[in-house]
Amino acid sequence: MMAYAHEKIATVRALKRTSLPVPTIGGEMPPKSPQHIWGGILSFDSEWTPAFGKPFYAALENSDPGGRIDIGCCAAHGAFWKDAQGAYHVPRGGKAATAFLLELTAKLQASATVPMIDVRAYAEWLAK
Repeated sequence: MMAYAHEKIATVRALKRTSLPVPTIGGEMPPKSPQHIWGGILSFDSEWTPAFGKPFYAALENSDPGGRIDIGCCAAHGAFWKDAQGAYHVPRGGKAATAFLLELTAKLQASATVPMIDVRAYAEWLAK
């Protein structure tokens, strides 16, 4: 499951992303650079014993950097996420899904406003 998540995350991060200038009441703002795409995984349980042991850490690090998992939750055992320095935090205990949700929300809030998507670029792709 971890290898599959790495592959999917890398695929999404490799997609071409667009951004346009944003018209506002105060004038046009320049396009915003696309932010980091947070790659995550969510499961109910783990087959590993312990869930966050050596195989878990090996699976996190055993991927192309483009497919690295930033945040995740194994609801029966805990949540985990990378900090700004790239170190993983794995707090143990109850309320794993809540911890995951709050950390994900904090990360998304820090990204602030989303870029304005160039929907015509997607329309051109659809027309091919």
